[in-house]
Amino acid sequence: MRVVVVADRLFASRERDLLSRLEIGLADEGVRVLQALPEEGATPAAGSQTSGVFTATLTFPSGGLPFTTGLRARRLAQRLEEVDSGADDSPVDIVHVFGGSLWPFGAALAEACGAGLALEVWRAGLIDRTGTIASAAPKDVLFIAPDPEIERSLRQRGGGVATRLAVWGVHAGDPPAPKLAPGRAPTVMLIGAGNDPRAMRAALEGVANCVRAHPDILIFADALAARRADLYALAMQRGILANLSLIEEIESRRDLLVQGDVLLLCEGNGEQRTIVLDAMAHSMIVLSAEDKYCDYLRDNVTARLVKPATREGWAAALGALLDESAGARRIGESAREFVAKHRRASDHVRSVLEAYSWLRQERPARSVVP
Repeated sequence: MRVVVVADRLFASRERDLLSRLEIGLADEGVRVLQALPEEGATPAAGSQTSGVFTATLTFPSGGLPFTTGLRARRLAQRLEEVDSGADDSPVDIVHVFGGSLWPFGAALAEACGAGLALEVWRAGLIDRTGTIASAAPKDVLFIAPDPEIERSLRQRGGGVATRLAVWGVHAGDPPAPKLAPGRAPTVMLIGAGNDPRAMRAALEGVANCVRAHPDILIFADALAARRADLYALAMQRGILANLSLIEEIESRRDLLVQGDVLLLCEGNGEQRTIVLDAMAHSMIVLSAEDKYCDYLRDNVTARLVKPATREGWAAALGALLDESAGARRIGESAREFVAKHRRASDHVRSVLEAYSWLRQERPARSVVP
């Protein structure tokens, strides 16, 4: 089987580890994986070279007028065929797209390759788009839901949209160092894209309220999200600039993030994030706004849900964790156990393979579009 993984710039940056785990897991099962990234989202090393042991990475221009989508897809399909020119069977069996902005391009690429199309519904905002893309794409299209709540919503929509569940997973790893350890400054990782500035500002306001009682708190946030939500000005107004550090593309810095004590997830907008699973796997204490599309956020089991997600609510929730560190650590340990049992990377790979098998069985053989 040959699979092309297509990811847009945002997804490839934020979920680099997820894509790597999936590609390696598929390769271990004998799948030939190729990766296609937009030119503006690729790393400097990307191109037509081999990326690691398993994956050939190619780039393509994602910009252009809508009527050029088919042409750009056909050009990429030809390059994919050249990369696998020594293969015995068809160059591509499945095109798997991560990132809603590339769904139309992925559909055109699948058509050009004569391949099945798998579309990852990684955020709730994509659910309403499934009907439109399903009617425009080749009939052999499958929507993959990374969370049970998203899967339920897709099935409730009806319309004959084919859906399979493949929950994301991570590696639990070795037991981490205790969180909120005595004598060490507590660290708070503020996670959000900045798409809901009011939510991010309310969260930072809540943290600022806790600085009075805990002046040594260290706060880390994504630089782009901070600019979108104007967090720097807010931190200056509240006198906590010394506590705040802005990190470029913080969600790709897993090595830094999992060293923190508290992960504060402030936008309840239905987006899946493996950084939350990684945080749980490292026994971080997750504080989160309610999000019905994230089944792994379970109050007092995997996280402490903040209701309401106002600055007062965030301040009260974070203050309680800092004042009762033993209880907070129990939530972190419970979350780690949940991830080790229910959100394993190996299970994700297995579910994706099952989805591919279903799609190949449903899909009649077709020739590559010249």
